[in-house]
Amino acid sequence: MHFKILSAPWLGNPVVRQTIRLLVSVGLCGFVTWITNLQEPGWALITSVIVTQSSITETLSSGRYQLVGTLIGAAASILPITLMLYHWPLWESFAIAFVPLAILASWKPGTRMGVVTLMIATLFATPNDPYLLPVERVLSILMGVGVSMLVTYVVLHEQARRDAFRNAATTVRQIVEMLTQAHNHEMDWAQIQDLNDASVASLRKVQSAVEEARREHWRPLEKRDPMLAELPKALRQLQMDALVVTRAVLLAEHQPVQGKDEATDPLSPALMRAFDWIIQRCESEVVSRTGEEYRVAAGVITALPDDGAQGEEIMGFVMGVLRTDLKTLIQLLAEDDTKKA
Repeated sequence: MHFKILSAPWLGNPVVRQTIRLLVSVGLCGFVTWITNLQEPGWALITSVIVTQSSITETLSSGRYQLVGTLIGAAASILPITLMLYHWPLWESFAIAFVPLAILASWKPGTRMGVVTLMIATLFATPNDPYLLPVERVLSILMGVGVSMLVTYVVLHEQARRDAFRNAATTVRQIVEMLTQAHNHEMDWAQIQDLNDASVASLRKVQSAVEEARREHWRPLEKRDPMLAELPKALRQLQMDALVVTRAVLLAEHQPVQGKDEATDPLSPALMRAFDWIIQRCESEVVSRTGEEYRVAAGVITALPDDGAQGEEIMGFVMGVLRTDLKTLIQLLAEDDTKKA
């Protein structure tokens, strides 16, 4: 059950959400370093700032780079520290480990933190216990990464689902715009392709948000939210269908006129009603996962023209494919409520 404050409109602002995550991460990390009496708490706090990103995917990636780089740097620092204990010059000892790590960082940029750790552990080593600093550094990074992961999973982590449906609504609007411009012959094929590129970009955002949602919980997305899991696939098919329809419309020899056969009209009232229903349904999912039943979806599907209606052969075929995939998406968003109507 969600508290009312968690559904406040201002929490939809990504800047506000990330600010809250960052503040919680730094505050929690500071508290953990205090109760554990960590000797170098600053590095843990710095790590929490670097690792805490706006998405779980980015946080996991940043945390992995920080952790792997630190472990490599800490392990590499053992050699120069040992050499200095045997009275080797500082810079010669440092160079022996630095050169290989510099090559590794150039080859694998994600390991750059290893160079930083090596510098800290070697150039600022503690005289009494030189091996303590690498260990402290690793503990600080582990603490910062661990806290950042926890905060990213716990604090405001449902944003990905809202992002997916928000971008899904945008994608459908762009599909409708493509069909409208092609129907009215107000754009040529190159301009239509630009609109299609925009819809593809929105669709990629849907896919990214769904991938993010997969990482928000341990349970598979297909089991806890099958509608969200299938959303990119259904949208992708609809987007490809719309592109084919717009191409067929532009290649048609006759200009589209009002009152034509609905089976071959990409702007028929029934089709527009179906698109509007999908947009409204997606936008409702942005606000909340709960709400009224969607039995109206059955009426939307029933109102669509039959695929066997008379019409120009090519347009009839491509429009039939579009309607089929449109029905599939409506049924998905209606959570099979059409079967109960």
